[in-house]
Formats: sequence, structure tokens, C-alpha cells
Amino acid sequence: MKNFHNVQADTLVKICSEILQKHDVPFEEAQVVATSLVDADLRGVSSHGVIRLPIYLSRLANGVIPGSADVEIIKETESTAVLDGHDGLGQIVSKKAIDLLLEKAENSPISAVTVRNSNHFGAAAYWASKIQEKDMIGFSISNVEPLMPPPGGAAARVGNNPISIVVPTGDSKPIVLDMATSTVPLGRILNAKSKGESLPEGWAVDSTGKPTTDPDKVVNGGFLYPVGGPKGYALAIIVDVLSALLSGGAIGKEINSMYNDINNPNCVSHFFMAIRIDAFLEPQAFYQSIGKYIQFIKDTPLAEGANGIFLPGEIEHLNKAKNVTEGINLPISVVDDLVKLSKEVNLDNDLISESQNSLLV
Repeated sequence: MKNFHNVQADTLVKICSEILQKHDVPFEEAQVVATSLVDADLRGVSSHGVIRLPIYLSRLANGVIPGSADVEIIKETESTAVLDGHDGLGQIVSKKAIDLLLEKAENSPISAVTVRNSNHFGAAAYWASKIQEKDMIGFSISNVEPLMPPPGGAAARVGNNPISIVVPTGDSKPIVLDMATSTVPLGRILNAKSKGESLPEGWAVDSTGKPTTDPDKVVNGGFLYPVGGPKGYALAIIVDVLSALLSGGAIGKEINSMYNDINNPNCVSHFFMAIRIDAFLEPQAFYQSIGKYIQFIKDTPLAEGANGIFLPGEIEHLNKAKNVTEGINLPISVVDDLVKLSKEVNLDNDLISESQNSLLV
């Protein structure tokens, strides 16, 4: 039996969008959410792809997330704004924040928008990429509920807060930093547990704060560990400052788990920033320089056993190019969930048929 099934991206967007609409999400907003999730799968970042749809739907169904996001501007200057997402879907809140940011960037060399009271916004790089498309360097960060202790601690105090910075390069693909501030995501721990494998050192600590290679000790009261120890911890702190503290958003235990507390608002915060290249240098001159820099990196002599030098985000670009043409290999469990969700909301027969013909083995 196959563990994966190939799905075309446009089919996947349509199915996810239709399911969201059946949960009272307006068409345009459903398209935004569905497109962002599928884009993550196209890039090979499946942890932020359509696998997230069921938890979104559960939170929509119990009313914790409203069908349509009512985003409010709390404070505004010529180049900055603070938004309240009022618990709307993170992608919808983020799109409205990005739209406002790009408006401000037309007249400001550096612009920033912070957001409070939002939800999981998908992959951070998706939003930073929207900014770089306008010849600007884009920043996108978000906090999440505490999942990691400070080094030396035995209780979670900071989230594995994601950070993305995307740099346009002219004719080449953009340079993309897209990372969480933990060494690995929780999914890697769960995967090792299911296989009965030990963890590499430095991935996690147990409930007492001691390093462990036993995934059971992590799942049962332990914690993820910051990437680079104190360096990742410091980055996570800065994300909390820029996203939550600067917007007046929730911090620490005020943030509720998306999965473990589905009856209360998530209350995460975001921060977006745009830097106009033409405010510092003529774009063409910048692109010529960055082209030379990219070539300098690419010309690095290869270490024994290495098969190439890749810029940050390049592997994901290659994944997307391949998956746009060949389709996305979705796990059968995700496929089954999509068909089940389609049937639960009584989608029309044409879409059910399309789901079954496109997704079922």
C-alpha cells in the first residue's frame, strides 16, 4: 500500500477552499487560507501545509475563530500601524496587515505593522515573500505559546517563534530565511517516538530541564530546546518583543495552544516589516551586487560527499518548481482527512467526485 498520493496544487486549493467556505469563511478569505497552506506543501514545508486544515476547522466550528476576520487598526502613523485581529484566521489577518504595510511602503523607506489577537498564520516565509515581490526586503515573524525553557530552566517560557526574512535578487530566486527558534519542531520528536528511535543530543530536554535523547521524556513533560541554545532563546525573546510586546498582545501563558486548548482564543501576535531597496541603493545596482555575491557563495569548493551549494530557500524553490509540475505527494492520512472533511460538510457531488478521483488510492 502506498504511503503517499499525488495531488495537483489547483485541485488541493479548490478542495480546501470549498471546505472552509462550508464553515462560513467567505470565498476570497477561504482562497487566501487555502493558497497559503498549499504553497507550504509545494515548497516541501508540509508541517505548515494542509495538514493544519483540520485544527483550523475545529476552531472555526466551536466559534473560537470567526468565519470572517474583523481586523481593526488600533494605532497608525505614516509608516507604522498596530492591528487587532480579533481572533480571525491568521492568514486573513496577515493579508490585511501586509496590504496595509505595502500601502505605507509606497511613501516610507522602512515600514512596519504589528498585529495582536491573531492565529497561526501558516509559514512565515509566505508573508515575507509577498513583501519582496515589490522590490523590498520582507520580514515576517510570529510568537506562539511557550514550548521551550530558557537555557538552565525547567519550565517553558518562550515559543519556538518563527522568523522569516526574504531578499529579492532580481533575476534569481529570492534568498529566504525561514526558521523556527527551536532546534527541531515537535513533529520530529513525535516521529522518532513512533519509530522507537533515540533523539540526537541537543534536540530536547526532559521535565527537569536536563538534556535527553529519549523522545518519551520529551513528550511526557519535556520541552523543545532552542536552536543554538542561548542564541535561539535570545531570538525567541526578540520575536516576543517585536510581535507581542510592541503590539500590546498576549505573552507567555496568556497565549493558548492551538491544539491543546481549542476552546479558547490562540492570541498570537505577528510583526511585519518592509525595507525599500531604492531608499538605500538603486535596485539595479543592488541586484548586480547580490548576483555577484550569490555566485561567490555558489563557487565554494565542495566538501567530500557534498552534492552542491544551496542558498537559503533554494531547496524549497526547487521543490516548488517540481511539485507545481508533477503534483504534491500528500500522506494518505492527510488525503483521507480531506475526503472525510468534504463529506462531513456535504459538499456537492462534483467536488466529492473530484476529491475521490484525485485523492483516493
